[in-house]
Amino acid sequence: LKWIGVWLILLWRPLRLWLTPRAILAGRVRARAVDLFKVGTEAKTLGRTGVLLYVSLREHRADIVADEAIAAKVAPEVWGDAMASLIDLVRKGQPGAGMAEAVRQMGTVLTEHFPRGSENPNELPDRLIEL
Repeated sequence: LKWIGVWLILLWRPLRLWLTPRAILAGRVRARAVDLFKVGTEAKTLGRTGVLLYVSLREHRADIVADEAIAAKVAPEVWGDAMASLIDLVRKGQPGAGMAEAVRQMGTVLTEHFPRGSENPNELPDRLIEL
């Protein structure tokens, strides 16, 4: 009976997420972001310049995944300002504004290394994809 009681309590998702270590949550979010990036964006641009901003509402985590060409030129730490803006505005109750600001800052970083031109057109849709 005790085992069944504990099992039923752990079926409650908020408690399970609260009990799960942060490192495991972060690893799950990163793995999901990479999986979705591979399906939706990776290798779909000629220059391998796709980027994904992944926000997991369930785990309250976000991640940025970049394609090969971007990852070769931009260190992961550079995305920190975009993530900080996203987190700050989400905590203030403005998730849409947070995502917009993060995308704007990501665009600023990308234009430094990959300026838009005729040889580098926009090949991916600029829209929110909700899963």
